[in-house]
Amino acid sequence: MDYCQPILHLAQAGLSGYSLFHAYISISSLHQYEQTMEKAAEWSSTAKHELHKTRTTQTSSALSILSSVIISLGLISSPTPTFTKLLLNVVAIGSCVLARTQISNFWTNKAKVPLVKGFNAAIASTNIIKDHLGVLAISWVLSSVFEAWRLGNS
Repeated sequence: MDYCQPILHLAQAGLSGYSLFHAYISISSLHQYEQTMEKAAEWSSTAKHELHKTRTTQTSSALSILSSVIISLGLISSPTPTFTKLLLNVVAIGSCVLARTQISNFWTNKAKVPLVKGFNAAIASTNIIKDHLGVLAISWVLSSVFEAWRLGNS
């Protein structure tokens, strides 16, 4: 059973790395429209709100994924069960769930716009990130169960 957790953490790091790639695609695709969105935000409170939500959802997802990479790589190298490791698992669960919820609340109803390929690529990448955050959250729950079980049996 001790070999399961390092494999799980390695898979988490791999999925997180792939998710960071999609975060890069999404953020760089949206960056193409940054000046246009900022000009619209000067004249419209709705556009200003949309710009703020776009930035915060992209930032929270990137930070959540980055923390998932760091935590999973850190936990691979530490074979003994500790309460701190269990706490890190719980933090990763919360981070993934909160970021996924924020993305879902804002991006789910965003329609793809004809002739705006960059924006459509950002929507597609963000939806992939949302799915990955769900899988990561489940994997962190599984890792927490393993860690709690190992902690109780040590």
